[in-house]
Amino acid sequence: MPLHFEKTGSKYDRLSYIYDRLSRSPDGVTIKDLSDELKVSTKTIQRDLHEALSGCGIYCDGRRWKLNRGTAEDGLANEERVVLGVLDSLAKHAGPVFYNKAHQLLEQVSCQLDHPLFTNLDSETLSTEHLEIFTLLENAIKNRNLITASYTAITKKRRDVRLKPLRLAFFDGYWYLLAFDADSNDTFKKFHLKSLRDISALTETFIYPKQIGAMIEKAFSVWFTLEEPFEVRLWVSKEIAPYFERKPYNGQSIQGRDSDGSIEVVIKITDEMEILPIVQWYLPHIRILEPQWMNEILMQKIDTYKNGVN
Repeated sequence: MPLHFEKTGSKYDRLSYIYDRLSRSPDGVTIKDLSDELKVSTKTIQRDLHEALSGCGIYCDGRRWKLNRGTAEDGLANEERVVLGVLDSLAKHAGPVFYNKAHQLLEQVSCQLDHPLFTNLDSETLSTEHLEIFTLLENAIKNRNLITASYTAITKKRRDVRLKPLRLAFFDGYWYLLAFDADSNDTFKKFHLKSLRDISALTETFIYPKQIGAMIEKAFSVWFTLEEPFEVRLWVSKEIAPYFERKPYNGQSIQGRDSDGSIEVVIKITDEMEILPIVQWYLPHIRILEPQWMNEILMQKIDTYKNGVN
């Protein structure tokens, strides 16, 4: 809701109440109703409706005042509204708690979020508890405070950890905390966020090299490490070449194009598991050209699949 007045004092509270009241009253509300509810004069309500709220889609229908979000003025260009619409659509996949908060915030920028957009983002659901954890960890990351927590690994083994938090990261539908494990010689690790419990920030602080942040920003898979990256050279058939061209992976470059429409792609990675799942997804339309040892790992996985698992 783009209200054009100072967000301080009782006037803001009153205007917010009026807008919210109208948004929940499809049959409209009279000035007398609002005057009685807010315990102010009818002249004050009239000024609020005609002046402060005039551009927010509020209109008079007989003696009743109603809200039409579609006519609200937000001062945005169509492209800007589309961007907000995309964000609103993406937020739906994080669960109702997260979406309700995100939608309310986006509506403060524009009431016109009704776009014919659909997104299919496979994402974990976030509850109020998880949003509170986000806030705690974000502050710890900004202030570089160590944290303690209880962590349950995928093996169901639970242990207490002391971490130096670096980033909150989203990979393949899951949220992770990227951190140095202070009890394991500062080994760089990823912790599934929803598997962390009893998180507490310590007063103890830490420092880390500036280049760490830049290295993390280049990651495109949860399998990445902080090791020196190396190149993987792929042959990609014409059937799937457009997918690598439409959405290139971080560190990707196209090194050659053949007359049959196939391409040669080079991707920089830090761990073989960053690329092997991608190759397996696109089989048989893709091949690992280099390094040979990685191609041998892929062949072993294929043989294991053909022979069955004991």
